[in-house]
Amino acid sequence: MYVTDTHSFLWFLADDTRLGKKAREIFLSCDKGETTIIIPSIVLMEALFICERKKLDLEFKKVLEKIHNTINYPVYPLDTGIVSICQKLKQFSDPHDRIVVATSQILRAKLITKDDKIKKSKIVETVW
Repeated sequence: MYVTDTHSFLWFLADDTRLGKKAREIFLSCDKGETTIIIPSIVLMEALFICERKKLDLEFKKVLEKIHNTINYPVYPLDTGIVSICQKLKQFSDPHDRIVVATSQILRAKLITKDDKIKKSKIVETVW
């Protein structure tokens, strides 16, 4: 089981070359039903804004279709457990990063991310 950050998920859906090789393999494995990739709810909101601003050649409906058409991409809610962990992640000023890292922590899952600050923190295991 894995957790994904926003750019990893969107780059996979857009077939963007910026996605790391290992990350791409994990997404393809998920598409085959061999693993699960958790989508923190904040990732959906970030994806909506990125798609609306046309920062990526991807329509938001494709994001929703991916989630609705398979059981391998469940959405994890922003709940009090996540917020409690976020309180302890003060090294991240970005609330989105806090939520994604907290989700990875609470689920004890590897995080698919390119984010150097998250990787260097070693708070959660990352793959790229």
